[in-house]
Amino acid sequence: MANPQPLNFTIDDSSPVIRYTPNPTFAVNIFPDPLLNWSPVCGAIDASERCDDHSAHVTGLDGAKFALSFFGTGINLFGNLTLGTTFSMNIDGNTVSNGLSRGEGADSQILAKVSGLSPALHTLILTVKKGEDIRGLFTFDYAQVLVGNATSFNRTVIDAFSDQLRLGPAEPRYLSVFPSFSAFSINFPRSEADDSHSSESWNRYGGYNASVPDGVNFSSFRATDLVGANVYASFKGSTLFYYGPCYTASHAYTVSLDGGANSQPVQLNASVPFTQVVARCLRYYSGGLSTQISDSGSQIEHEILITNSQDKKWLTIHWLEMWDFQLVESTGISTGAS
Repeated sequence: MANPQPLNFTIDDSSPVIRYTPNPTFAVNIFPDPLLNWSPVCGAIDASERCDDHSAHVTGLDGAKFALSFFGTGINLFGNLTLGTTFSMNIDGNTVSNGLSRGEGADSQILAKVSGLSPALHTLILTVKKGEDIRGLFTFDYAQVLVGNATSFNRTVIDAFSDQLRLGPAEPRYLSVFPSFSAFSINFPRSEADDSHSSESWNRYGGYNASVPDGVNFSSFRATDLVGANVYASFKGSTLFYYGPCYTASHAYTVSLDGGANSQPVQLNASVPFTQVVARCLRYYSGGLSTQISDSGSQIEHEILITNSQDKKWLTIHWLEMWDFQLVESTGISTGAS
């Protein structure tokens, strides 16, 4: 990039990386009571439609929260407030102002804008505050992470059918002991042509017309319903995104990044309580990774291991995406809604 360009990305409300409290109600095809919990909903009319652009989390519960960790210099939240419902928000334990800007965007309104953060890892916690009207609701649609102004940017991808992925079934030692990555020896055969259902392997399935970056197979992804089945990759970059379809039958899994025998994998759940599929589902994200140069003069590599936690529930992978960039540093903080 000749001149600094803004770098940002979107985290949809349906992404498992967002942590809702209390846990959302999951009752397929039954609209849950948002006054008692978080209620994930899909606004797509046809059950065959994707829900990528139609989902939201709705609640009218006083004190309901969600938390999101991100690397960047700012974040914008989109959604809606009705009948006096408000919210409070803190980042890294510090309270920030918030507001509502009505009329911006075709489908969503800006709940809050935060900018001027240091380019580092941050954690946002939002808490819903009930107004006097019991019918008031808080709706969250998506977050836009403002990484910063980049003077250079490089994107690489690893497709689900790339030889850079090592796909493996469960072995007894993987279920009880999490070994160092150097101990892995995954030699499970992969059949590119096998489209049949099998709980003994990773299989190829038709895609859901997700928007994908260059270098990613548009029409297919891989999935397994074998507990303990795993996928491993090494990569370079400061930011990692893991994408794979999320739907009702996809469920709990773990992700470990640069892990060892004593590391604790992150527990995630990709199930959604509606019949539509979230095709471009962000199943895992990590920013601020080290890009230091090793003694050999090359950029250090990171490692990721993804493991299915539930038998007969689906773990999917469509692609891994890595970003590497240089930012123009900024100082000061600006918060609120314009």
